[in-house]
Formats: sequence, C-alpha cells, structure tokens
Amino acid sequence: MSTDIALLDTTALVPTAVFAPGGIDALLEKVEAETRAAAADLDISTTKGRKEVASLAYKVARSKTALDDMGKELVAETKAKVALIDADRKKVRDRLDALKDEVRKPLDEFEAAEKARIELHEAGIAAFGVPVPDTTDAIASLLADIVAMPTDGFQEFTARAEKAKADTVTKLTAALEASRARDDERAELERLRQEAAERAAREEAERIEREKQEAAARAAEQARREAEEKARKKLEEAERAAAAERERIEREAQAERERAAAEQARVEREKREAEERAAQAERDRLDAERRAKEAEERAEAERKAAAEQAERDRIEAALRAEEERKAAEERAQRQAEEAARKERQRIEDERKAEEEAQRRREADRAHRASVNNAAVSAMVAAGLSEGAAKTAVTAIAKGDVPRISIAY
Repeated sequence: MSTDIALLDTTALVPTAVFAPGGIDALLEKVEAETRAAAADLDISTTKGRKEVASLAYKVARSKTALDDMGKELVAETKAKVALIDADRKKVRDRLDALKDEVRKPLDEFEAAEKARIELHEAGIAAFGVPVPDTTDAIASLLADIVAMPTDGFQEFTARAEKAKADTVTKLTAALEASRARDDERAELERLRQEAAERAAREEAERIEREKQEAAARAAEQARREAEEKARKKLEEAERAAAAERERIEREAQAERERAAAEQARVEREKREAEERAAQAERDRLDAERRAKEAEERAEAERKAAAEQAERDRIEAALRAEEERKAAEERAQRQAEEAARKERQRIEDERKAEEEAQRRREADRAHRASVNNAAVSAMVAAGLSEGAAKTAVTAIAKGDVPRISIAY
C-alpha cells in the first residue's frame, strides 16, 4: 500500500476551516486512520519494510509541522486583529473614562463639599459631648456656655444638634444639682460641726459654772463650819468664864457672906450677862447655820436650775438636729426621686431614639435591597445570568468595582 495519503496537502486546506470548532478533529482522525492502515501492511522484518515505516513516520512529522505552521499563521493573523481590537478597546476606555470623569467632576466636587459640610456639622455635634467638670462653679459655667451655643446653623442636622445639646444640658443640669447638693451637705456638715463645737463650749462653760457653784457651796459650808466653830468657841469661853466666875464667887462666898445680898445681886447680874452672852453666841451659831443652809439651798437651787436648763437645751438641740436630719433626708429623697425620674426619661428617650434608628436602618436595608434587586433584574434582562448579576451587584455595592457605584 502506498503511504502518500499520510502526507497532507496544506495548499488544499483552508486554515479557518481546519481550525474551526471540530475541523481539526476530523482531519486528525482521517490522518490517524490512513496512517495506521498503511502501517498495518508494512513488514518490518525486511529492509524495505523498515524503510517504508521510517518514511511513513517522517510524513506524519511533516504533516504535524505543516498543520502547526498553518495554525501559527492563523494565530498571528488573529493576534494582529486582537491587537487592533485591544487598541480600540484602550481608546474606548481612555476616552470614555475621561468623559465620565469630565461629566462626574461637578458631582465629585459637590460630594466633597457635602462631605466637608457634614464633617463640620458632625464635629459641631460632637462638641456638645463635653466631660463634666469637678466643681460646682465650673459645671455652672460650662452649662451656661452650652446653653448659649446656637443650633440653628446645623441645617438637616439641627434635630441631632438640638438633641445632643439637650442631652448635655440635662447631664450638666443633673451634675450641677448633684454638685450643689454635695456643697449643701458639706455646708450642713460644717454647720453641724460648728454647732457641736458651740455646744461643747457651752457645756464647758456650764461645767465651769457648776464648778464655781460647787466652790461657792464649799465656801458656804466652810463659812458655816467656821461660824459654828466660832460660836462653839465663844460658848466654851463663856462657859469657862462662867465656871471661873462661879468658882471665884464660891471661894469668896465664905469670906463675903456679909456682903451676900449685894454681892449676890452683882453675881446674879453677871450671871445673867454671861447667860445672855452664851445665848447671843448660840443665836450667832444658829444664825451662821441658817445662813450656811440658805447658801446651800441657793446653790442647790441654782444647780438644779442649771441642770434643768442644760437638759432643756439638750432636748431642744436634739429636736433641732432631728428636724434638720429629717429635712436633709427629705431633700435627699426628693433629689434622688428627681434624678431617678430624669434617668428614666433619658433611658426612654434613648430607647425611642434607638427604635427610630433601627427603623431607619431597616428602611434603608429594604430600600437598598429593592435597588439591588432592580439592578439584578436589569442585568439579567441585559443577558447576564442571575448568579452573575447578583455577584456583580454585590461587588459594586461593596465598592470592589472601581469607578462604578449604585445610586441609592
């Protein structure tokens, strides 16, 4: 069998037909079938047969080279056409990107100005979020500054600015009330300390007065004892004088009996005078005792009066302290209730604000989902598959596709 069939005549082949879908497979199958049929008839046990096998393999190699060269030329032509198309594509991208930038420039400038405006308003709103100072005067000064800050220049952010200002005013007002309450408590404590000091001074003065009274009582007692001692000594002296006088009279009685009547009268007179002196001494003693007792009674009465007055002062001070304590507790209770009411109102306001923000977020998500679904539908209508359209919209929404965005 001849092996000429294994050598392709490339001049009779049309490259575009050969390399069309399915063309090369049909040609290769034809070459493979004819080559294998020719090889089956060759006898490699003879020199001629072996030469024909080598010749057949060479023709197959030349067919391979011819087809590869044909394909290479077709690729070169295609690459040239592709290069022209790529150049046109680049021209399309460059000129239309420039046109897009030219058309979008006013929007970009507007968006930049809008971003700067919004950042300025956000900074103004953030300025309301000030920390609370430590002193009452500083809090009051800061509160006055915040109240004086205007909110009419925040445009569409006016509501947020007013809320931020109101929240800060509420916070500073509560802090000012609490600070003033602490100042009042410190003043109250200072007043109570002063009252305690005054009470201690008063008690010290009362103690000194009691000691004076006790000293006066002791002095009166000493005077009473001295008066009694003086009266006793006078009485003893009178008694000794009377005894001495009686002894003298008795010694002289025997010798003076003749003068008995006259002498008896004199003796009786002197006796009466001595008795009168003794009685006067007794009266002096009793008078000294009476004065000492009166002094003691006065001292006791003054001591009781001072003790009663001190007890009344103590009871009045305790009553005043109890009243002031109750008033302070009532003030603290009112302040705590007011602070609790304001805290509940703040929590309710925050809850409402969070609900409104959540509603807006949900509405925004629903709006974005609607816009994205519309974009997916439009891309599907343009020829993309639904999965590709969703992937493209998701990438654009995330900002992964440069210079393309979705207007929500």
